[in-house]
Amino acid sequence: MPRLSRSWWDWLFAIAAIAGASVLVLISLHNFPSEAQPPQNRPIQSHVAGYVSSNACRSCHSGNYTTWHASYHRTMTQVATPDSLPQNMDQLQLALNGTEYKVEHRGDAFFVHKRREGASYGDGQQIVLVTGSHTLQVPWLETGQGRTLEQFPFAYIVAERMWAPVSQTFLIPPDIKEYYSIGAWNGACMDCHVTQGQSRFVEGNRWDSRVAEFGIACEACHSEGAEHIALNRNPLRRFKIHLTTRSDPSITNPARLKAPDSALDCGQCHSVWAFNSMTDKIDFNRQGSGFRPGKHDLAQRFVVQPNTQDHREQKDFIRRTEPDFFGNRFWGDGMVRVTGRELNGVQASPCFRGGQFSCISCHEMHLYPAESAALKTWARNGQLKPGMESDQACLQCHTDMTTRLVAHTHHAADSSGSRCYNCHMPNTTFGLLHAMRSHQVSSPTAREGTDYGRPNACNLCHLDRTLSWTAEKLHQWYNQPVPSLSQDDQTIAAAVQWLVKGDAGQRALLAWGLGWEPAQKIAGGDWFYPYLIYSLTDPYAAVRFDAWKSLQTLPGFANFSFDFTAAEGVLSEVAARAYEKWLRDVRSPSATYRPETLLDSDGRLQKDIFQRLQSERDDKRIILSE
Repeated sequence: MPRLSRSWWDWLFAIAAIAGASVLVLISLHNFPSEAQPPQNRPIQSHVAGYVSSNACRSCHSGNYTTWHASYHRTMTQVATPDSLPQNMDQLQLALNGTEYKVEHRGDAFFVHKRREGASYGDGQQIVLVTGSHTLQVPWLETGQGRTLEQFPFAYIVAERMWAPVSQTFLIPPDIKEYYSIGAWNGACMDCHVTQGQSRFVEGNRWDSRVAEFGIACEACHSEGAEHIALNRNPLRRFKIHLTTRSDPSITNPARLKAPDSALDCGQCHSVWAFNSMTDKIDFNRQGSGFRPGKHDLAQRFVVQPNTQDHREQKDFIRRTEPDFFGNRFWGDGMVRVTGRELNGVQASPCFRGGQFSCISCHEMHLYPAESAALKTWARNGQLKPGMESDQACLQCHTDMTTRLVAHTHHAADSSGSRCYNCHMPNTTFGLLHAMRSHQVSSPTAREGTDYGRPNACNLCHLDRTLSWTAEKLHQWYNQPVPSLSQDDQTIAAAVQWLVKGDAGQRALLAWGLGWEPAQKIAGGDWFYPYLIYSLTDPYAAVRFDAWKSLQTLPGFANFSFDFTAAEGVLSEVAARAYEKWLRDVRSPSATYRPETLLDSDGRLQKDIFQRLQSERDDKRIILSE
């Protein structure tokens, strides 16, 4: 028998591997996960033309599947099961606005029974879906109207392991007791919480909603997989592509797209968008999104940038029909102020105009190696690439800054003031009960506070300094013009003004910001107590929540218990006790306070000035609902 050369053995092994992969592909296709007998009481995963689900990708792309499976994209929407819902659901009893709720566990299903106070519990409504798993989880109930869903009026705050009314887990005016109506998931939430959803409005309040896959799965970013799988049943084709450096044209790889198109892949969900026309809205409702990864626009939709000249007719229509639309989503200069809408910031960044900057400049959808511990950290940290939580995120492009960092920042190299993110992507967006970094790369100015209401990066660290101090530093270091400033801006710390007389969005950012460790180290936390305790009684529940969590970061209050959803009278009593605790047990008798903080030497607020600021509070209605 002739001896086979090493190259022949290599070919045989390659062919065997290809054949094995082909078998796995066929198996995965055979297991397409459309439900054999789909339930009638909720949206279903159904066959959508061209989509094959993540299960079909798993056999060939097991590493990618593993990293995706560990991400919060996967669990954006899940069918309600004992594994996907919070623990101890069967022991849950809650009350809100005169209605009591009790959860019953039957087999693998959970049912919510309701009753008005003093009456008997009615028949149960099954919990059929749950959205979220990272910060908040919101269950959705069957309604008896086909696949139409009703929101359970409580959300589970994951970090606190507590339930709270949904209306108090977003920054929403206190008079709004129920935020989402029946059918809201079908008509709105599913637009970004599933892969290729079809709302399919029927009539009245009835929907027949279907999805290619629950959660954000492979085909949301790579487009339909059916053609890709069919073509790659041919092992020779796969081997030929494997031997080249070109991408397989039958599937989209966002990493190989031009930066604007790659960013749009994320922005199909992570943006403030609107429909081009009513016709497009109806088509989106019936057929799902016409956008496919790799395309240059969102098809039936467009990304809403308030101050650009595109889509003027549509934006004028929005201004006429929804007067608060822009104010509830953008700062006065057009910078986005709600979380989850990062593409708006990316597109408005000078880096983006260079043509190379996109979401995956800093983030990645698949982490390698896919080790369990590393995956958990990666998922919690916004799927940042290794090293991208540091200055390296900016220095990968701005390489010249490496040698002149201190000259540029005017701060010590190891100072938080020399961290690129803190100055150029400060925490000025809000949602899901916390502040997040703006994704519009910008430079701090004093004018953004006076003209547009947005806290600037300098005063978000130097919480004890005035806006005038910031303006002078920016003029001295970067030759920025000093704007005309009020007497308060010259004498009262900017943070104090935003926290006391700002609008609800500003107050929420500062309530969170007083718990931010870099700011505490720079501004000192001794004077934070009275302001955080005062904020425990804010009309907006989200502000109260963040004031509570920030207060817990300060000495003496780590175990401070507080129900941020309590009635106004209870909140006032708890705040009064907390203030007395600080004065009696925590405050140092030798502590001194900068005059800009409005605290006297005994730690008490300067009453006349403080009350005047209170009377000037901006009480316009704000909805920052993410």
